[in-house]
Amino acid sequence: MGRAVDAASLGRSIADARKEAAITQQDLAVKLGVTRGTIVRLEAGGAVSVVVAMQAIRAVGRDVALVPRFSKLEVRP
Repeated sequence: MGRAVDAASLGRSIADARKEAAITQQDLAVKLGVTRGTIVRLEAGGAVSVVVAMQAIRAVGRDVALVPRFSKLEVRP
């Protein structure tokens, strides 16, 4: 998923992972109990709750790691 430094890059990363997992926006929305519009907004870098974003990340088979802002640390699975 790489480093997501803003809402737009996080959304793109989620969209890429969703497509890689062969999950449609509608299927992801149903899985999370939200509308497809919420998924569209998330993937476009729009405002959604942190809870929805975290659930989406997990649902597409990814995880989140917090690292210091200017760290050269690489996180590996």
